[in-house]
Amino acid sequence: MALLTILSLVVSPSAPLIGAVSRTAPQTASTADQPVDGGWPRAYATPSGGNVLVYQPQVVSWDEQKQIVGFSAVSYQSQGARKPELGTIRIEAATTVATDERLVSFAPLTITQANFPSLSKEQTSEVVREIENGFPGEERVIALDRVLASIDKSQIVPRNADGVKADPPPIFFSKKPAVLLGFDGDPVWSPIQSNDLKFAVNTNWDVFQHGPTTLYYVRNELTWLMASALEGPWQPAGKLPESFQKLPNDDNWKEVKASVPGKKLSTKKMPYRFRELRAGGADPSRGRSEVRAGHGNESSLGEQYRKRSLPDG
Repeated sequence: MALLTILSLVVSPSAPLIGAVSRTAPQTASTADQPVDGGWPRAYATPSGGNVLVYQPQVVSWDEQKQIVGFSAVSYQSQGARKPELGTIRIEAATTVATDERLVSFAPLTITQANFPSLSKEQTSEVVREIENGFPGEERVIALDRVLASIDKSQIVPRNADGVKADPPPIFFSKKPAVLLGFDGDPVWSPIQSNDLKFAVNTNWDVFQHGPTTLYYVRNELTWLMASALEGPWQPAGKLPESFQKLPNDDNWKEVKASVPGKKLSTKKMPYRFRELRAGGADPSRGRSEVRAGHGNESSLGEQYRKRSLPDG
């Protein structure tokens, strides 16, 4: 006897209320359009000659993606019965996941709770046995995406992977234009041949230290800033030491020499400067901290890390 279309499902307070989905007539579609798990609901014949219609399980938990618990609406019609009995079952099963196929296998399967309001306890136990025996083992699969859509996303706990650092970067805020002076670890200085200037090799800025005065100089495009400490405070450099005129005439220093003596910069227009030290081993031009400047002005992070040749010896 054909199964009746389920229009509604009423269950007792001991089990969740699950709306039964109307079963539609099969539609012609290509294999590529079919659900990976074969689709729901599913109809099976029981060993005693009855019919079972099982609707898509509503997953309520998936412990460590190994043990699944869910409720399913069920229609059971025994052989010779005039109409089906409607109810719900609580399913528990161990699971294995086939990621490439996007499938979850739930076998072995156990029905730990059943509720058929129109049946006695003995009749319900018989129906449970019929469902367990009539549910083919090879069809006890459900699409992985169906499971993920059902469960509480807070139960999916991301695991840390060794060697991957995902700590958020510090955020510096300034209400005026600002730049970030970043170093890859503590500043590392390299001498310049036949010059009393030293330059920092582990930063994405042109940073110099003048030996005779121990003052620090930073080039910001065509302007220069000066400070007695890298932490600041910084101020317009004014006249640069003559050492900058004596930088080597090669491509490493071409842009720097083009900025000497530099444009005049007033204190009011000088950008605020942050200094950040990062753990060694990373390219300073990568993974930069974020700088936010007020009034919609984005801060410059300077030029790409300059890989200059170190002097011999």
